[in-house]
Amino acid sequence: MGMKIATEWASGTVTFSGENPRQQLRSLRKKICVHKESSSHKAAQKLVAEADKGALETVVLKAQSQERTVTAKVFQTAYKVAKENQSFHNFESEIDLQELNGLDMGRILHSTNACINIVNHIAEEMRKNLTKKIVSSNSKISLIIDESTTLSNVSTLIIYLRTCVAKTSMTSPVNLFLDLIELQYVTARGIFNSLLATLLSYGMTEEYLRNNLICVACDGAAVMVERKSGLKKLMSEQFPSVIFWHCVNHRLELAVAGTVKEVSGINRFKAFIDKLYALYHASPKNSRELQICANLLEVQLLKVGRILSTRWVASSFRSVSAVWENYEALVEHFDQAKQDTSRDQKERCMYQGLQRKITSTEFVLDLALMCDALQELSELSLELQHWSVDLHSANQKIKSLVQVFKERRVKPGPYYEMAAKAAEGHQFQGAELHSESRRNDPPINTNTFYTKLCESIENRLIDSEDADIAEWARVLDQNRWPTDVQDNLTFGEMEVRSLCKKLQLPERDMIRGLREYLVEKKLPEKLLPLQRALNTIPVSSSECERGFSQMNLIITPTRASLLTRTVSALLYIRLVGPPLRRFDPTRYVDSWILSGRRSAVTTNSKKRSRDLECDDNLDEIWKFL
Repeated sequence: MGMKIATEWASGTVTFSGENPRQQLRSLRKKICVHKESSSHKAAQKLVAEADKGALETVVLKAQSQERTVTAKVFQTAYKVAKENQSFHNFESEIDLQELNGLDMGRILHSTNACINIVNHIAEEMRKNLTKKIVSSNSKISLIIDESTTLSNVSTLIIYLRTCVAKTSMTSPVNLFLDLIELQYVTARGIFNSLLATLLSYGMTEEYLRNNLICVACDGAAVMVERKSGLKKLMSEQFPSVIFWHCVNHRLELAVAGTVKEVSGINRFKAFIDKLYALYHASPKNSRELQICANLLEVQLLKVGRILSTRWVASSFRSVSAVWENYEALVEHFDQAKQDTSRDQKERCMYQGLQRKITSTEFVLDLALMCDALQELSELSLELQHWSVDLHSANQKIKSLVQVFKERRVKPGPYYEMAAKAAEGHQFQGAELHSESRRNDPPINTNTFYTKLCESIENRLIDSEDADIAEWARVLDQNRWPTDVQDNLTFGEMEVRSLCKKLQLPERDMIRGLREYLVEKKLPEKLLPLQRALNTIPVSSSECERGFSQMNLIITPTRASLLTRTVSALLYIRLVGPPLRRFDPTRYVDSWILSGRRSAVTTNSKKRSRDLECDDNLDEIWKFL
């Protein structure tokens, strides 16, 4: 209220002075008398008198209604800066723009630091409100975690929460970014302690986690999934019923990598594609020449990237399909480059070798084989990354792909059929083909390739524990029921008992709900907790990868000094915060003021200085403009 209160009176530490009791009592009486007549004491008396009509906090906030209105405008501006991923340095110019439009934006809270503090406050309050709702509704949750290093070389752990909040209209779970925390020790114990401390700070007690934490999903890093000393062992000791899930997308990548190591010929094909990538990404001249060839042939040029590297198979398919689509333009460019006299002899010989390699029937067959396989793998990878995929459907998709690959050993895919016809006629996309017929460079054996791929996927993507949970979940799928299910009401009881024990749900309620489901063939209310709990199990940690992508958009080379706490707040607002039009700053302004922070119209703070831009050379020109 624009008043200064003595620290000793505000903190209740008023003391006396003097050597004897008489002097000490006199000093206390004097202090009480002076304080009694002070403006702060009189204002406090007035507030106490008015507090009989309502809560003291309400009275204080009512007296500060003007402050709240102006401060809310500042909060909305800060929220917009965070939501649009603008630089904090834009905050002052945003304030200036609104003042030029006639709005009252107060006299303080216009600095970069003020914007950072406001964003941190809003994100912290949002997290507390959300986790409080989840805990109070006793909702089942799963955690999706991953570790990475920022541009400023800080090791961080990103935490996502997957849940379907009970007692709401939500019908399916959502993945919600929770926090980005800095790791002091990148060990299993360090990650466990940091993770548990973060969850406890948001009101998730150990008892709540023991009863409601279903699953923890992560990538396949040894520090996470090591059975003897990894995070998996520590989590299992603390929470025995938790499911520790290895992301199926990462397992799919490992399956492909295992096939690459075991099948001869793939590494040579990969090396050739990497050579094309280096050739056209390192030289702008080569890229321009290739674009000219594509324009002459009226071909839409696609970007050639690396394949079967650390990137996911979806990127690999885009790379091989780019070579397939750009084939004619590549051959034309190699033909022109090998005859270009402006290049030296070594470079012309390199292009001649590339042209001979790319126009061989063996390469065309290998390219078609990789297109067929990577197309199927990339489509599966993208489907498994979707937030709505549950454990049962993911298991079915994986089994279907394995069956497709088994059939591909006999019946080739569409790309391979076209390549086989082209190899037979020695003509592909307008280019003449020839056969190398070299023993040390044979085409990839189709039967061996698909056999190894099937074995690798089956070994890595479906282990015993995962398969059991997926099989138990089949009882909720009507398509899997026997035809005489209404005469067999004990169908699925064993599976439901196993699921209830694993997911910590009331067994008898779920069994009665299943019987109603078998008779009426409509999912009853009693069975919803089981369905929601099963859907809460995440099959992929791809959400963390998307979170790191957003983090890389925030921590640019010019913003690498941002604190991890600030980056976490920006991520939360961008990923979880409501759209700008649906953001209500009132509750956050209230908590800001009640925590002792200054409002935008406070008069006992230094007013923002406004230095007008001035340039002696352009000042006269600006007058004309």
